[in-house]
Amino acid sequence: MKMRKFLSVFISTLCLLGVATSCTTPTISEMSQDDGISKIRADFKDENWSDVITSVDEYRTRYPYSKNNPEADLMQANAYYLSGKMPEAIAAYEDFARKNPINSNVSYAYLRIAKAYDSQAPEAIDREQASAVKAISRYEYYIKNYPNEIAVKEAKERIEILTRRLAEHEQFVAQFYWKKDLYSGALSRYLNIIKNYSQYADLKKEALERASLCYIELADILKDDPESDKFFVFKNVKPEDLIKKAEELKNQLNQLN
Repeated sequence: MKMRKFLSVFISTLCLLGVATSCTTPTISEMSQDDGISKIRADFKDENWSDVITSVDEYRTRYPYSKNNPEADLMQANAYYLSGKMPEAIAAYEDFARKNPINSNVSYAYLRIAKAYDSQAPEAIDREQASAVKAISRYEYYIKNYPNEIAVKEAKERIEILTRRLAEHEQFVAQFYWKKDLYSGALSRYLNIIKNYSQYADLKKEALERASLCYIELADILKDDPESDKFFVFKNVKPEDLIKKAEELKNQLNQLN
């Protein structure tokens, strides 16, 4: 009786082990090209982003010349993007576009690159805006090269929002220097607003007024101490030259009023 019970348990255990073994999913490297890409598609559909990312790497290694690689590469880039890994997504989209220049999804990849940079750009104007600059550049590339794409309107709207943010960032930094009586630093920022963001009348007006006053302050500094470390915007000029520039900016300001 005991032997019979032991054999029954032993056989059941073997059966369970057999079922478990038969249900083990093979790795991508053990699959055919078609089965491998099907698994990646299924994981992507189920939003298993980490599995997609890992599987695509394995798939490329196993089948470096597969016709499915462009599709796999794009799914991996999308998986990075949708899981919030923007630096990796940017690199993956750029790699996809470089390797597949005539693929129909290249325009989409460039748009996603712009959006990835955009998502990293802080909305707070007191923070560094390097990602906003890169986003604008990529949006402009997208608009120039794919003018008939449906997302061009959205790209233009984002450029406007980001450009205004850059202008306000310049104003913020200029105001910081102004409050610290750092007139050279303030002047360079205000002049940048006048030159590159003149479409914003409110910012331009303040920039003209403050830049004019900066010239006057710097002229006074130059009179008292030509070697002052507060004076680094101009070289080989006289105080009256700076006063003249201040008057020119005042004239521009009067024309706005």
